[in-house]
Order: sequence, then C-alpha cells, then structure tokens
Amino acid sequence: MKEMLVTWLAVLVVLLVIMIGNVLGRSLSSVTDGVIQADMLLILVGVKSISLLVTLIPLGLYLGILLAHGRFYRDNEMSVMQACGVSWFDLMRPTAVIGLLGVLAISLLTIFASPWAARFEQQLKQQIRDQSALSLVTPGKFIESSDGNTVFFARQSNPERTQFNDVFMYRQKGDGDPAVDSARIATYQHDPETGDEYLIFTDGQTTVGQPGGGEYTVTDFKRQGILRPRQDSGEPRLIIKGKRLSNLWGSSDLADRAELQWRISIPLAALLLALLAVPLSYTSPREGRFGKIAIAILIYIPYANLLVLMRKWIAAGTVPTWVGLWPVHVAVTLLILLLLVRRMGWRWLFGRPSAQVLSSHGASA
Repeated sequence: MKEMLVTWLAVLVVLLVIMIGNVLGRSLSSVTDGVIQADMLLILVGVKSISLLVTLIPLGLYLGILLAHGRFYRDNEMSVMQACGVSWFDLMRPTAVIGLLGVLAISLLTIFASPWAARFEQQLKQQIRDQSALSLVTPGKFIESSDGNTVFFARQSNPERTQFNDVFMYRQKGDGDPAVDSARIATYQHDPETGDEYLIFTDGQTTVGQPGGGEYTVTDFKRQGILRPRQDSGEPRLIIKGKRLSNLWGSSDLADRAELQWRISIPLAALLLALLAVPLSYTSPREGRFGKIAIAILIYIPYANLLVLMRKWIAAGTVPTWVGLWPVHVAVTLLILLLLVRRMGWRWLFGRPSAQVLSSHGASA
C-alpha cells in the first residue's frame, strides 16, 4: 500500500505540473494581450488546478498502481509472494483500499470543490469583463476591446492609469464610418452616480472616414470627451459545472442529468482503473517496470473518450438517461474479469483458487 500510495502521488504531481504549465502558458498569453491583469494570473491558475485534479487523480492512481506492481514483477518479489501463497485476491484488497482513497478524494472534489471552483472562475471572469478596459492598458502596446470595436494605444501613463500621454484610439460604431482619435493627453474619469466612464482627450484631432476612401472629416479639438460603452449583460447564467449536486439531482434538463451521471462516474472510474491495473501490471522479468505503460494508456484513452462521448449523447438526447454511462463501466469491468481469467483460469469463478495453482503461476513467471 505504501508503494502504491507513494507512486500514485509522484505520478499525480508530475501530471499536475505538466497541466499547470499548459494552463499557465495560455494565461500568460492573455496577460500579454491585455485580457486579464497580472495579479489575477495565479488565482485563475489555482482555480483551474482544482478542476484538473478531477481528471488527473484517476489517471495518476491508475498509472501509480501499475508502476508499483510493475516494480514488484521486475524485482521478482511478486513471484516470491505468489509462490508463498499470496493470491490475486490478496493483491486486490490493498489495491481496493488505495482505490477507495482515490474515490473519496474525487468524490469530495466533484461534490464540493470542483463546483465551487467553477462558480468562482465564472465570477472572476465576469469581474474581468466588467472592469474598466483602461486598467488593462500597457504603455507602448495596442489594446483591443472584447468586442473588437475599439483599439487604444498610449505611449506613457501614470502609475494609477488615470492619465495617458500621446494616445491613439480607433473607434467603430455599427455600420458608421470608423473614427481615429489622437491627442497629447487623455484623462480617465468615472461618474460614481451613473457608473459611466469617460476618456477626456486634450489637444488632439479626430478623423472620420472609410479607409481607402476619398472623403474624410478632420476635426481639431482642445478638449473632447468620449463615453465608454457600457455592456450590461445582466445576471450571468450559472454554468453546469458550477451547479451543486442538489440542483442537478431534481433537474429534468438533459444537460443537468448528463452532468450528474458524469459526477457519479468519475469516482467509479477511478476504482475500476485501480482494479484494472492489478492484472494489467503482470510482466515478465525481461519486460521491465514500464512494459505495460503503453498498453495501459491505449486502454485509458478509449475509456475516457467514451465517457465524454456518452455524456454528450445524454445531453443531446441521443442516449436515454436511464442508460447513462453504465455501458462503458460494464465494458471495463468485463475487461478486468477477462484479464483475471487469463491469469488464474476459469476455476476462480467457482471458488477461491488454491495456493498450489498460484504457486505454479509464480514459478512460471
């Protein structure tokens, strides 16, 4: 159990570091593009890490048990244990205990932590969309608005991001002609009563007209205020991943039922993968500890993809909700039985095999 637990945690840490690096890379590009602030980067990565653990814990448990048993085969310890009467059922018991620990951890994540993380991430993204675009301005870099209708550039700014020097702004309103504003100074102002945001240009020029056309309107101004359009999207709809288990249980919506089936299936999948790793880990001394990793991955990928596919089919109404994701789990259970029969023969189905039979397996190994 100690060997399996340590290997599981080591594999989980490696997988988590790889996935966090991937998330961090995508988030860094959002920071450089001016989509999010740098101080929100670690918060977003931490929240996404909770969601990543839901899928990484079963995979880490699966590979951890496989590698732990593979080491026993490599060092011929498994052959000695089986020659002394240790049966496959004796190997299954400690593996099931480790698997139940994984089930408990995933259940806590899917019931409490992961929905909370999804709700928090949704709120955080809503705050990012609602915040002033000027708070994301980086001097010397063109910043585009979320709707693509405004592009802003400033050569310099004060630390509070309330005054900018040598500014440029491109504006496009509907089907009208685009406008280009340039000014020596731009000052940000906020009306606390109405919530309106203004950008006050000083000593500048506005050019209105279609690019490539011959008609332009050029206006020189001493002072001009531009209202930032307000985007009132109303109360955001809670995403399915953020719904609590109690909300999903009594819902008649197909998407909610598919999400409920998914949350039940992930802990069950972790237990099945842990049990599958025991017979799958059998290797000859020449194969080495990592001899079955490729086969294990080739089994895991269709298993995970079929669960995702069945979830989408349930949400779309293609598969009845009473069928759920159970056919995929039944297929993996049959695979576990098939591997056990291959190693122990059919007689274990009718009674516990004797130590002599197991000893012969150990000697042949």
